[in-house]
Amino acid sequence: MKRTIIASLLLTVCSIQIAEAKSNFAGANYSGTYTCKGNNNKVGDYQVQAKLVLNREASRGSIGIYDFYVETENSFTYKGKAVANSNKVAFTLSMTELSSSEFSTGIANMQKNSAGKFAYTNHYYEIDSNVGTYGKEYCLQQTSAKSKKSTKPASL
Repeated sequence: MKRTIIASLLLTVCSIQIAEAKSNFAGANYSGTYTCKGNNNKVGDYQVQAKLVLNREASRGSIGIYDFYVETENSFTYKGKAVANSNKVAFTLSMTELSSSEFSTGIANMQKNSAGKFAYTNHYYEIDSNVGTYGKEYCLQQTSAKSKKSTKPASL
């Protein structure tokens, strides 16, 4: 009887732990550096570099959590977060400078182009003291240095 109670208790505890276990990330990994060409009603045309870095520990199932960085032409870096659910990605950036704090929020659909690179068009809104800034930017993933094939001939 004692064994039955202990086995039953052990089985119950294991079942609770399995039910509470979080699933591993199974979505697409959009990590990488992207070159973005954009336009908004205050700046006009611009180009920036965006970087997405998957936070695998925080990501679960189809939901990917990313650290998000945007570097401007004058080397200023803004930091934020992105959340991906399948091919839908939501972005938020802190546009903080010394005198003020502004935020940018965007949404995009991720897709692969004909060359097999991820690309997205981010439609965003930046809060300011007036109406705000609306804009969009097209971002294309760059080939990483790790995946480039060497063009040097093999040495003998």
